[in-house]
Amino acid sequence: MTKISQNSVAQCFTREMADEQYNPTLWTPRLPIEELLPKHIEFTNQNSDRYRATVSDGLSQRIFGEGEFSGAIDIYRTQNVAQDAPMVVYIHGGWWQWFSKEQFGFIAEPFNQHGFAVYMPGYRMAQDWSNDAPMESILKQMQLAVAEILNLAVEKRAPAVYLVGHSAGGHLVSMLHKTDWSEFSVTQEAQQKLKDVFSIAGLFDIRPLVNSFVNDSINMSSLAAEKVSPLLSGFPSNQTLSHLHLIVPEFDTPEFFRQTKEYHAKVIENQQKCSIFLASRCDHLDVIENLLDENNDVLAYLLKHMNA
Repeated sequence: MTKISQNSVAQCFTREMADEQYNPTLWTPRLPIEELLPKHIEFTNQNSDRYRATVSDGLSQRIFGEGEFSGAIDIYRTQNVAQDAPMVVYIHGGWWQWFSKEQFGFIAEPFNQHGFAVYMPGYRMAQDWSNDAPMESILKQMQLAVAEILNLAVEKRAPAVYLVGHSAGGHLVSMLHKTDWSEFSVTQEAQQKLKDVFSIAGLFDIRPLVNSFVNDSINMSSLAAEKVSPLLSGFPSNQTLSHLHLIVPEFDTPEFFRQTKEYHAKVIENQQKCSIFLASRCDHLDVIENLLDENNDVLAYLLKHMNA
């Protein structure tokens, strides 16, 4: 009897099944479904506006890239953060088509408090690209942003750069994790600055999203989805990559769990260091909201590995 892989099963999802399995708001017991996303938007906007106003003197911006790939990086460096402090790069989620870096400025607060400079690059939304490869373009734009930050880390004499991404950002940092930085004019010294990479509630096989609500505005093909799937892209040969951490919320969907376990096995199979951390009592959205709690388990996990 022929064994059907979990990947094949996912590819055979109906539109209704894919919409259910890849919509995390349907799976949390925390709030009624209709309230979850509006409450998240309210929380992130209010706390980001508050923090940005509080640290206005410690907030600056850096431009990167050229043409369509140009963008801006918001830099949060409060008075207690040294010029040569380690750097945290945060990439926001929103299915590559919603939200902005400004909306998640609150994420910088706990890291600033612990002495890290925080860099938040923004990316052009998938539906706003003028070409037919928006997902690949977003990835390239983030590669250019992180290349800029890695080279800046040498200039600042920062000891380390850590990548953190949530949801769509979790997917992007997983692709950045295996990027060949020499293709982006990143020096060897700068490449060595990249330390641990943290994918929070990320996805690693984008193909099942082609037949889902996520793709209604993006219009990516199955081939395009393959090209930006960490599970399907190769690993650099004879190179030890940074430690990859896959953080999955307890109340995320079965498909998020399946993909996380499958990608963990793939990374280990390629002799790279990879860990899974279960964010207990968290769903897809409050897993990052809760980072404002000094006693939060996910924050403790991040800081533990950033201070190792």
